[in-house]
Amino acid sequence: MHFGLRSSFSFMRTLSKVLPIILLFATGTVVAARAESSALGGLGEPASPDSLARPDKLFPASPGDASLSDPPAIKTAPLPAARIPKVGGKGGGRVGARAGGKENPDGDGAVSVGGPIRLHQSIEKGPLDGHGLTLREAVEYSQRNYPTILKGEAQVNASKAAVKVQKLNEYLPDTLFQFQEIMASHNKLNEIFFGSPVFPGITGPAMNNVNFEPMFSSGAGVSLDWAPIDFGLHKARINMSKSLYKQSQLQYKTTHLDVGLATASAFLDAVVAVEQMKAAEQNMRSFKSFSEVVHAQVGSQLKPGADASLADAQYANAANDLIRARLARDIAMANLSDDLGLGGQTVAINLAGIVETSEPADIQQAPPLYEDVPILQTAAAALDVQKAQKKILDKEYYPVFHFLGGVNTRGAGLSNLNGRPTSAQGSGTLPVVPNYQAALIVNWNFLDIYRIRAQKKVQMQRIKEQEQEYNLILQRLRTQDVQSRSRVAAALSLAQNMPIQTESARVAVRQSEARYKTGLGSVAQVAEANQTLANSRVQEAIARVGVWRALLAVASVHGDLKPFLLEIDRVQKGL
Repeated sequence: MHFGLRSSFSFMRTLSKVLPIILLFATGTVVAARAESSALGGLGEPASPDSLARPDKLFPASPGDASLSDPPAIKTAPLPAARIPKVGGKGGGRVGARAGGKENPDGDGAVSVGGPIRLHQSIEKGPLDGHGLTLREAVEYSQRNYPTILKGEAQVNASKAAVKVQKLNEYLPDTLFQFQEIMASHNKLNEIFFGSPVFPGITGPAMNNVNFEPMFSSGAGVSLDWAPIDFGLHKARINMSKSLYKQSQLQYKTTHLDVGLATASAFLDAVVAVEQMKAAEQNMRSFKSFSEVVHAQVGSQLKPGADASLADAQYANAANDLIRARLARDIAMANLSDDLGLGGQTVAINLAGIVETSEPADIQQAPPLYEDVPILQTAAAALDVQKAQKKILDKEYYPVFHFLGGVNTRGAGLSNLNGRPTSAQGSGTLPVVPNYQAALIVNWNFLDIYRIRAQKKVQMQRIKEQEQEYNLILQRLRTQDVQSRSRVAAALSLAQNMPIQTESARVAVRQSEARYKTGLGSVAQVAEANQTLANSRVQEAIARVGVWRALLAVASVHGDLKPFLLEIDRVQKGL
């Protein structure tokens, strides 16, 4: 009993000494782990103080960011490094070390994590990196080099060659030259047997005995089979190949337009992203200036310290917005590179004239001629293909006339030539007996009418299906025409009104800052005015490019990019 009480007392003394150390270690580990998870949690979540101090480590600047100011460095106390225990035996520490940590020299596999993870960009320089592309140059480059364009060109060339192939197949006679040299025994039975390569046909009379004496036979000849008369089936098949060729041409035309539209849209997206980044930079500078004013007021003990904290929070939020804007810019440029056929490579663009012009010329004012829109022409070509297939069915029931002719020479060891057996001394090895043949063969599968009638019913439904597809595309084009013209009117109004909104917000910021300096306003009012100005700047950047985007939608409905490209080229070159 005495021994048990003494042991319990010793255990409690040991626990009381060790427990504070365990709690201190656990608290440090949890705090550091939470900081690290916050730093990597995403763009919309709060970051750790280490990541806020150097946000460029999380998102390094692109090569084109040299002219832009970096987000601010907010000074905070560094957190202690966390010790991550090894997991799964001896290999746990090495995985952490490869990820950027340092292996613990104690040998227990623990890893010290010393800062945020660095993502190094590795972007290949493209052939257009040193040249600032205008929008028209970008569209023309993609329409020459994008893989889908090159694929479409190959398809058109293949379809064009297929027309010639079909003509040769329909009108060129079937010809065949053949030579045979055979050594075989000649034991023949009177029987009926279906032909087979395993059992070759044996000509001539049967012998009186069965033997395996080898006999030679030979033959050489040319045959011709021509079927020019088929009541229009040849022409129907050739017209079918021509319809497919026309369809491939119009599909290529549609692809050509689609690639140009996609490139122009990606270019405008990149312009918006760059302008938004500039607006975010201006916002950050505004919040920085205001933060300096607040800190001066707080330092002079004219304002409470809470104002400085709120100003710093707004400043940090503006810095985060700039980081997100840079990310959006980089993604937009990557998308533009992909639409140019230079995926993974860097490109440079020329923004001149696009954001400065809020009222470009009203191009393509007349309603579109829908029959000239490539996507509708492609639908019409698909309908023609279905009709051409029905024409083939209409001509398939007629009989086909075959004209056959040929010449040949033959030799056989069992034949007699001039009263002398030709089998002597290996006769039959050379074809010496000539023949010719000519024939007219009429082939008519008269019961095929039932199959053709059933296929015609199926084909008629396919024609109706394609007709409705044509009508559906036409209806969508008409709807998009009304929508695109409404977008142009709205975009012009927004572009005219946004400078007024931005200037009013700028005046409100100056007034709220003046009220704050005189003690008549709060820091929250100034922060709200600055945020309104920040939003107005971003919206103004979108509105100025929105006019061009609306005009691009009009060009898409018209199926013609030329007027749009001519106008934007005139604006960018200052003509």
